[in-house]
Amino acid sequence: MMLSTKNLSKIHVNQIRFASFKVPKSYVPSKLNRHIPFKSALSIWYQSLKPGRLQTLQDELTELMLPTELNSHLVKENKKVRIDNDGNYLNELSFEINNNSDKPTKHVVFIHGYGASLGCFARNYQIINSLQDRRYNYKVHFLDNISFGLSSNPKITSSLINGRIPTCPSVKMYDPEPTTKENVYNKYYKLIESYEINKEEFQEYQDKFIPILNEMEKYYIEAIENWRIESKIDKIDYLVGHSFGGYWTSSYAVKYPQNLSNLILLSPVGVERHVHAVTNPIDEIKTQPIKPSVDPTSYHFLTRMPMLTGKHVINWYTVLPYLPKLLRWLGPWGVSRYYKERYGKLFKVNKVTSQLGGASEVFQHENDLIIGTNKECYLLFEYLYNSTTIGSQSDIYIKYLLTPCTVSKWPLYDKFTNFFKNSPTSEFRIHFVYGEYDFMNSEAGLKLAEKINHLSESPIADFHKIPQGGHNMYLDNPFDTNKMLHNIIQKQDDL
Repeated sequence: MMLSTKNLSKIHVNQIRFASFKVPKSYVPSKLNRHIPFKSALSIWYQSLKPGRLQTLQDELTELMLPTELNSHLVKENKKVRIDNDGNYLNELSFEINNNSDKPTKHVVFIHGYGASLGCFARNYQIINSLQDRRYNYKVHFLDNISFGLSSNPKITSSLINGRIPTCPSVKMYDPEPTTKENVYNKYYKLIESYEINKEEFQEYQDKFIPILNEMEKYYIEAIENWRIESKIDKIDYLVGHSFGGYWTSSYAVKYPQNLSNLILLSPVGVERHVHAVTNPIDEIKTQPIKPSVDPTSYHFLTRMPMLTGKHVINWYTVLPYLPKLLRWLGPWGVSRYYKERYGKLFKVNKVTSQLGGASEVFQHENDLIIGTNKECYLLFEYLYNSTTIGSQSDIYIKYLLTPCTVSKWPLYDKFTNFFKNSPTSEFRIHFVYGEYDFMNSEAGLKLAEKINHLSESPIADFHKIPQGGHNMYLDNPFDTNKMLHNIIQKQDDL
């Protein structure tokens, strides 16, 4: 089944408005606070040193987004779910709505990306109310992935993984032409003349990283599976993963396909094939020099390599893994730096709201009135600062998984194609979702959806784009993201 780019599912707001809700005439959009006062930065930093601060912020964020007085029909629960015999656990926040006591409960599970925790989905908590008055009962679970937020932060027990991150094999690029619009594809990818890679060095790299990546896969996906078992969930009806979380939910799906019905991937990292993929056959690099490609399904794809600076590559291995903890050591100046990087992105929802027709068009419930206010953005910012700067083993592990070009050493393209070649009758559905202005390679997602539909007995993959959204479309445009999630759930449950 071919998914034509002319017929992509591009969600637009056409919400089911709660009958009694109207945006108050007194509502006025907030104005961006571009700078954080030093006194406020000092307070955030000082408070972050107190035990239990992240838990307090998570609780405050939950109450802000779904106030108890407006959502008394929901059952809210925050708990730590044990996932092994060593005492490790996942932090879970859930919302449950009971529509019909005679019907089963459907489970929707969210897993966030890198540099975040479950509260990054705060603007998506409202999805539970869109499932009111359906024929099933629903429980929406938001998880802190293993090593993040309020979940346990154990190390991978393998001598193969330590603090020193092995580099990728060197690639000698022949690029005599200056960078112009004509030789840059999709903003990030330059098509150069040729490249060479040392065959022996690449073979050594494959031998080293394949067992490392297998250990990492076990670490992340067994945490999800053990959470499911401990939670007594027979099957996850909708498993939603964003970015780094999308990579591991995909890996989970191909290992435990019988344990889920729908996989929803929000801008997953690591879809594309590329020259540094451990799945790249040695035969592909026998004849050199090699003509590169900008096709994200080709092992000759150099991704962003021709456009990366040497400084970025060095920082990837030596600075970025330690930056989250360093931010806390920088005190209030670290808070100010993080504010400059994050706050404007959180506030972007106001611009998107205006572009979609304004609050009266997109707000559907009194809960929505808080979205985009400085109160909400400020609390989200402080929550994310705390969840980032406590440090995570994944600060190191993500550099083992990804190359400096932000692509996975073991592409999802290969994981899925190998799975469906061997299991063409597998029935779980896959929904690829990207932002309109996403920096992830959405072409790779589209081509993978087409490939899956070609390999499976019936079309099971589809592709969506969220208007006005970037990589974090669930924050940029939560209205269309929530509507897209609602539509998928409604369509699948009505089958």
